[in-house]
Amino acid sequence: KDAQDFPHTKKILSLFPAVPVEIIENSKQLIAAAKNHPDPTGSSKRSLLLKNDKGRSFKPFPESEPYLSCDYFTLHLEEGCDLECSYCILQAYLTNPFLTLYVNVEEILENLQKILNDNPDQFFRIGTGQLADSLSLDSLTSFSETLVPFFAKQNNAVLELKTKSDCVEKLLALKPNGKTIVSWSMNSEKVQKEEEHKCASIDERLNAAGKIIAAGYRAGFHFDPLIDYPEWEKDYEATLQKISTKIPTGSIAWISTGCLRFMPELKPIMQSRFPKSSLPLGEWVTGTDGKMRYFKPRRIQMYKAMKEMAEKYFPGVTLYLSMESVEVWEKVFGKEFTKQDVCQLLDQAGKRTAHRLEPA
Repeated sequence: KDAQDFPHTKKILSLFPAVPVEIIENSKQLIAAAKNHPDPTGSSKRSLLLKNDKGRSFKPFPESEPYLSCDYFTLHLEEGCDLECSYCILQAYLTNPFLTLYVNVEEILENLQKILNDNPDQFFRIGTGQLADSLSLDSLTSFSETLVPFFAKQNNAVLELKTKSDCVEKLLALKPNGKTIVSWSMNSEKVQKEEEHKCASIDERLNAAGKIIAAGYRAGFHFDPLIDYPEWEKDYEATLQKISTKIPTGSIAWISTGCLRFMPELKPIMQSRFPKSSLPLGEWVTGTDGKMRYFKPRRIQMYKAMKEMAEKYFPGVTLYLSMESVEVWEKVFGKEFTKQDVCQLLDQAGKRTAHRLEPA
């Protein structure tokens, strides 16, 4: 009810004149009823829940010792994802199964502006892709049309939009002023076809990346999750090589890699929702964060191989590990790392992006 008068609500509803709309006082009973469904996640993806955020939208990305963090901040304008990746952590993490949009975007950005103004000497790397795909619903939400101009005016922040979609059309007419990075979650063709359902293909993601680069943005690529199987190295190199043939190295802000990891409670959900997936059958150990992980020596082997391939195809591009310990960082890169080192590495990459001039 408290979301019905916002411009974003009216715009979204106008796109669906024939779809039933229910105005509710709050979402607690709705969510409780949805959880009784045999497949709460799948069934709830057929509905949009429009809400008014209550001041929880901007927060630091959770840190988990002893894994190195990088002072990343998240801006939650959406929760839930319309795509269907078998390994998606949101299936077990979110207590609300509905695709949820927070429509008081202007108010959220006003609060963010105060934080940026109050901390002029701090550089903020901010992403919207932690609890949702940043762009897969952008044709409905038009959030990018508000976010990109907002960040284009900031001196101490850069926005990262993470996606497995090719929904970039609304971005092309905007002027990012170098302050928005559009990043794609990438994988091998095998994993994309077998585990990333309803997502854009690898070629479609790269075609979209080419479009945004031509429009003045820079791109990022995240090989997370990196998945182990007999031919993984050959297949992932094929993806890296394909990126190198389509995307100029100078237009890439960063590349990250992180091995598959998940909360133990996700395993039975994966087995139930995606019975053909082989991922739950792997050899797993419990990490210090309580998540299921590959054995550390195997992760180090995989990261070293990815590092060697990334340096071969993208010399000079910033490469980093996602949610790994100091020990793993040091064994992969051959030198000591601290949290400050990682933050500085990514801040420099973000600032290079932020200060990049628009193409003529």
